[in-house]
Amino acid sequence: MILSGAGSSTSPSTLDAVRAAVSDALARAEIDRADLVFLFATHHHASEVGPMLRTAVERSGTEAVVGCSGMRVLTGQGEIEREPGVAVLALAGEDLTATPFLARGEDAADQIAEKLRPHRSDESVLILLPDPFHYHPSALIHRIQESLGEVPVVGGAASGHPMERRTLQWCGEEVVEDGVAGVLLGGPLRAVTGVAQGCQPFGQAYTITKAQGTVIHEIAFAPAVDALKEALETLTPEEKEYAGRNIFAGLMMDEYATSRERGDFLIRNLVGMNPNTGAIAIAEQVEVGQTIQFNLRTPEAAHLDAEQMIEHLAVATRETPPQFGLYFNCLGRGFGLYSQPDHDVSVIRKHLGDLPLAGFFGNAEFAPVAGRNFVHNYTGALILFTEQT
Repeated sequence: MILSGAGSSTSPSTLDAVRAAVSDALARAEIDRADLVFLFATHHHASEVGPMLRTAVERSGTEAVVGCSGMRVLTGQGEIEREPGVAVLALAGEDLTATPFLARGEDAADQIAEKLRPHRSDESVLILLPDPFHYHPSALIHRIQESLGEVPVVGGAASGHPMERRTLQWCGEEVVEDGVAGVLLGGPLRAVTGVAQGCQPFGQAYTITKAQGTVIHEIAFAPAVDALKEALETLTPEEKEYAGRNIFAGLMMDEYATSRERGDFLIRNLVGMNPNTGAIAIAEQVEVGQTIQFNLRTPEAAHLDAEQMIEHLAVATRETPPQFGLYFNCLGRGFGLYSQPDHDVSVIRKHLGDLPLAGFFGNAEFAPVAGRNFVHNYTGALILFTEQT
């Protein structure tokens, strides 16, 4: 049996905060010591991260303390966005297998794969917490998979002070600012993942008829920009005024699906447009024959998407309720998107109750879609862990 509990603190004192958060997590899990601890802390605590980790190891009774810095952090009790915060998730169980790691350097992916290879199984889940300024997340995940083999990858890219290109990653009492932290989880666990992409489709779905790499030259045998213009005409004047940089491309993940719903599309940024040729570029490799539909990101769409995604996961885990969860949220969400505190956590509580949960707001989110690992932006990635019997 896996025992779990989450705790948090908004104390400005780093040591007081970590003591309170770890103690709260242990108490909620009804354990004296943990086998694995996820620890996320805001940039306010960066100057005392060494003492913070020593305190966490001593108080939790394990060296397996894994985490990173976040501009904001969260637990099931709330999202800490405008003040110092420490969030902790403590786990314990005889059957839980956890292989934590901290790697750095150009061969970080190979270091990780080499360490994890002996512990990998068909049930393994890789939780990855890299620094986004030294590693390209997509390339990092691809390289790990090349060496380690296919494994579901979840997690998020660390974040920190909004005015600094500096983040922290840690494992045990070791901390770096240019590394990759994480853990390979195994044992009697099944991971169920969902991604809230916060967009609503508009216009019709089209077929890409000419493309190369990330550039779409033609949609429905016409310049790609024509399809975008046609789709924009379906928006109301208010929606057009809001659109601006809030337009995204949605790529159909399963071309054989009988219906096309909100969660069936992989949402990607529009990154460029050539007014001379009518081509558009997006932040994803595309292929001729793929279905594309343009999407608008709004607070209302984000709320509905979160509701639908979390409700779907609640139904999927009804037979075997989740023991704990991790939530990796984008820096562009939270209060800045919804103009209200604790939005996503409140929706999680609504559908999943008092779930032991921890996470942070980061620079990117990692979660599979349709069985393939992807790096996401502007999303909330929820991972629920249920115990297999």
